[in-house]
Amino acid sequence: MRTAIRLSIRCGSGSLGGKLGSVLAPDNEGFPSGLEFAMSVKEEVVRFEIESESFVTAISTSLALLRDVSLFEQVWLLSERPDG
Repeated sequence: MRTAIRLSIRCGSGSLGGKLGSVLAPDNEGFPSGLEFAMSVKEEVVRFEIESESFVTAISTSLALLRDVSLFEQVWLLSERPDG
């Protein structure tokens, strides 16, 4: 049995979507056996497709990805502050 998870992140602008995609791309290479991962960026929407032979692997990969997106958001928000 395979598990498939699809996530879409809508950013505030196309340039921000591109930045998120470029930040995450280097980390998302070289996967364990049985895990497939694809990312695409179209303007402000970054899409992720995760497929795995293992439910646990698909979920843990998704959670790690969401943690990375959250970290990106926090750093971006800090960089946008006038005093930041």
